[in-house]
Amino acid sequence: MKTAIVLGLIALCIGMVYLFPHSMVEPGELVEAHQKTGNDCFSCHQPFGGLPNDECIACHPLSDIGMDALPNERPTLFHEALNEMECVECHSEHMGRNADLSQDGFEHTLVPASILADCNRCHAKPTDELHKELPDKCASCHDTQGWKPAREFDHSLLPAEGKADCASCHERPTDALHERMKGDCASCHSTSAWKPATFDHGLLTSAEKNDCATCHQPPVDALHQGNKDNCASCHGTNAWSPSTFDHSKYFRLDGDHNAKCATCHQASNYTTYTCYGCHEHTLGNILQEHQEEGITNITDCVRCHRSGDEDDIRSGREGGGSRRGQHDDD
Repeated sequence: MKTAIVLGLIALCIGMVYLFPHSMVEPGELVEAHQKTGNDCFSCHQPFGGLPNDECIACHPLSDIGMDALPNERPTLFHEALNEMECVECHSEHMGRNADLSQDGFEHTLVPASILADCNRCHAKPTDELHKELPDKCASCHDTQGWKPAREFDHSLLPAEGKADCASCHERPTDALHERMKGDCASCHSTSAWKPATFDHGLLTSAEKNDCATCHQPPVDALHQGNKDNCASCHGTNAWSPSTFDHSKYFRLDGDHNAKCATCHQASNYTTYTCYGCHEHTLGNILQEHQEEGITNITDCVRCHRSGDEDDIRSGREGGGSRRGQHDDD
C-alpha cells in the first residue's frame, strides 16, 4: 500500500512537471526577447536532455551573431569558430526580463588559438599615429586581461624610420636645453628608459660649453660663489665629481700644510684664508721684518709664500724685486 502511494506521488509530480513545467520548475523569469516562447520550456529544453546548442541556433544562427552592431561599430563575428562549445558556457537565462545574457567579462581562453592570435577579427585596430606604424601583433604589448596598462613597449617593432622619429609618439621636451638640441634623441637617450641619459657635451657649440649655467644650477656654497665663471678649471663634462681642482695654483699643500680646509678657510668661506690658525706670529715683528723689504701688506701671505718651503718666496712687495730665503717669520 505504501509503495503504491509513493509511486503515485512520483507519477503525479512527473505529470505536473510535464503538464505545467513553467509553474513547477522555472528558476526565474526569461529575458524580454525570449518571452515570445510563451513559457514553452520545450522550445529550448529537451526533457532530461539539458539545453542543446541546436535549439539556440534554430533562432540564433552562428553566422548572424554580432551582425546587429550599432551603426558606428563594426560587427563582432567569431561565434562560428566556437561551434564545439556549449552556448550556456557563456550565456545564461532565467535571470529576469532585463538581464544581460552576455558573459560578465569575456573569457579569451575559450577562443581557439587561431582566433586568439587574430585580435582584429573581433577588435578594431586603433587608428592613432603609433598603432598605424605597428604590425598586427597586439600581444607584444597587450594581453587579454585588459587593454591597459600595456606592457613595456618594444621599440624593435617599429620600422627604421619610426625609431628615428621619436616625436611622432613622444612629446618633445620644452626646456632650454632640449630646445637647442635639435636632432637625434638617441645621442643621449635609449629606448629602455628616458633616464638616466648619457649627454654628450660634444654636441654643444664652443660658446655653450663655456656657459654651464644655461643648463646647470650653479652651486651656492661659498667656494663656488667665489669662482663663478670657469667651471672647466675644476670640473669635466663626464661627471661633476671628482673635481680636478688644483690647489697648487694658490698654495701647495705639502708637508704640514696638507690640512683640512677649515684650518685655513674659516666658517666655510673659501674667498678668504688665514695663516694665523697655526703660525703664532707677532704682528709687530712680522710687520717690521717685511717693511725692511719694502713690503707693507702682510695680510695676503700666499702672495709671496706659495708653499711651506721657506726658500720658495716669490716677489710680492710693492715696487718689485725678489729674494729667496732671506727672512724667518717665526
